[in-house]
Amino acid sequence: MPKEFKCKDLGMQCNFSARAESEEEVVRKAVEHAQSAHKMPASEETKKKIRAATKTSR
Repeated sequence: MPKEFKCKDLGMQCNFSARAESEEEVVRKAVEHAQSAHKMPASEETKKKIRAATKTSR
């Protein structure tokens, strides 16, 4: 089942969402976005927060 992450699920005022077949791909896309749009580091903590907010999508 596809996975999806939305910045809004972390309380951000941002419409970004990433969707992919694997959690790893969603995390990669979301980390790239977090770095460029929100100046967040590509740290393990950032990845952990993204994984926690990633949900199975339909």
